[in-house]
Amino acid sequence: MENKRPQLSETELQELAAQLRCPNGEDGLKVGEMMNFTNSNMIAKAIESLHLTDGDDVLEIGPGNGMHVKEIIYSGEEINYRGIDISPDMVKEAQKRNKGLSAVAFQLADGETIPYGESRFDKVLTTNTIYFWKDPQAYASEIARVLKPGGMVSIGFIPKSTMQHIPFAKYGFTLYDVETVKGLMATAGLEAISAVTEKEFVTGGSGQQIEREFVIFTAKK
Repeated sequence: MENKRPQLSETELQELAAQLRCPNGEDGLKVGEMMNFTNSNMIAKAIESLHLTDGDDVLEIGPGNGMHVKEIIYSGEEINYRGIDISPDMVKEAQKRNKGLSAVAFQLADGETIPYGESRFDKVLTTNTIYFWKDPQAYASEIARVLKPGGMVSIGFIPKSTMQHIPFAKYGFTLYDVETVKGLMATAGLEAISAVTEKEFVTGGSGQQIEREFVIFTAKK
């Protein structure tokens, strides 16, 4: 007989949603590990979509504990990586996991601005963070600002049609469809390249098996 976890209470769902937004403490470390597995396919597809090449300067927004960073920097020669996160605990954990890699650095950010100069990066990557952008249009413009001319951004997200059925998503998540994301990027001066929809089965934060769709949206400056 299948063992099912008890359904989470509304308070527990709220706590989980808060941890997904900004993991902290011991529970945050556990959520970071969980996200390594639930997001692994989305992250891999997002990395693949960037077509990384030798010498690329890459920014990741919301790398969590940074378990996947080696996959990025070993995609070519002399790829440089910078990761920014709003969670001090995730920045610390990512630094620990990637210690000794001179091409890798992590920095705490405020979720509203990107702490780098204009035209700094060839590629920008983010997965499952767009729901938490405080001012989505302003943040899209920040991404455009730090991209070099001709640079690319890849945004991985679960579309509204799927996310609206996930219990914790009613707490602090802004839900998106492809056209909304496309509009945000276009207003920021980024031209859509593609929006690829994938399907997968994952174990949700409350223990249930979920069939979900996710989208890898790419755009260029």
